[in-house]
Amino acid sequence: MSEARERALVESPARERPALKRLPSHTFSDLLIPVSSALDLAEGRVPGHAQRVTYIATAIASAMSLDTPVQLACYYGSLLHDIGVVPAGAGLAAYTRGDERLVFASLPVLSPEEAAIGASDSPEIVIDRIVDHVIHGARTARELGLPVETIKGISAHHEYWDGSGYPHGLKGEEIPLVGRIICLADHIEGMVEQAGPLLGRRNLPFWLHQLSGKETDPALVSVLRDLGSGDSFWLGLFSADLAVDLSASCSRLREPKGMRLLGFSESFSQLIDSRFSFTVGISTRVSRLSDALGRAVGLTDLRLKQLRIAALLHDVGQLSVSERIMAKPGILSVEELEFLRNHPTYSRDVVAGIYGLEEVADWVAAHHERPDGRGYPEGRSGDEIPLEARILAIADSYVAMTSDRPHRPRADDADAQQRLRGAAGSQLDKDLVDIFLRQVVV
Repeated sequence: MSEARERALVESPARERPALKRLPSHTFSDLLIPVSSALDLAEGRVPGHAQRVTYIATAIASAMSLDTPVQLACYYGSLLHDIGVVPAGAGLAAYTRGDERLVFASLPVLSPEEAAIGASDSPEIVIDRIVDHVIHGARTARELGLPVETIKGISAHHEYWDGSGYPHGLKGEEIPLVGRIICLADHIEGMVEQAGPLLGRRNLPFWLHQLSGKETDPALVSVLRDLGSGDSFWLGLFSADLAVDLSASCSRLREPKGMRLLGFSESFSQLIDSRFSFTVGISTRVSRLSDALGRAVGLTDLRLKQLRIAALLHDVGQLSVSERIMAKPGILSVEELEFLRNHPTYSRDVVAGIYGLEEVADWVAAHHERPDGRGYPEGRSGDEIPLEARILAIADSYVAMTSDRPHRPRADDADAQQRLRGAAGSQLDKDLVDIFLRQVVV
């Protein structure tokens, strides 16, 4: 391919250049609020569950005038309270009768024993996984660099005031305060989600009476009872702008910045890829190859950083797809294929929520589009597909070909390169495939 054509790939007028000079600095909440929606998907919930738990928990913390670090720990811990569902759910489909994610979605309304008996013929294994998700969650929060109070809160959010909770059977004030607050918020959100807003408001006093002194701290119940008697609490809980409202609340607490977006993306991608043995390390490989191809076509340093983040988070939406579909050894049904094809849209929604990644979200959304217009989710074609998305598509395809899958073994490098040549011009950008084969996988 000529040098003029290589320059044209980068200088295409179809793409607007961002005004950003460098990646912006972020707070924890800038990143955790968007990714909380992905965690909701991982436990079979409609996005918004974790944010509503956070709203309830932080309303309690604010009403109690807790110190700023404790209030921020309630924000972070509530947003990530079930982050351990992803590693704990790995392989769980083998022991459940249906969608394994729904085992976790039933918590805390159902006890671990109730959830396991209803979903499995091997309840003891499922119960162990339910208990383990709290331990996994605390470890993952530590790996993401979250504050100690947050980690303690996540590890204790299924401990009960009367000592009947898990994983350690803590009782009363042995349970960290942040954990007690998240526990109450999680219970109430689950009950309101099942009942609906109007019935939830009417039943709140009864539910709190049932929980007080058993699952939850009576002092916290009293605070929430007072909050729930006012209109403003309920209007806020079901606000269409809840994510924006939570972010504004964190700003009022003078939340410090300094989170490294690339480092966070690397850590979070490892969590995404931990669901299956055949996906471990996949996003990192896609990121490395995308970066190499981006360099070969002359992308700027900022563009390369954005491309690496896109590669690391491109499959976050796959958390919405059950293990039974993702790990199915046979051909997917039409319905299953439709579920899988929704994942780029979910990925886009998560990434778009992070300030500074609005354009990156479009690359993520389009990484399964094809030059011939037969891709998904929108059927874009040719230069309608952003250059970076076309780069992601090639790196993703090559990594997929050279990785084991439940329905086939990996291809060797020579076979994978031949398949790329065969896909050039239809599934993949012909010019970029040429550069990839000449300069990246030589």
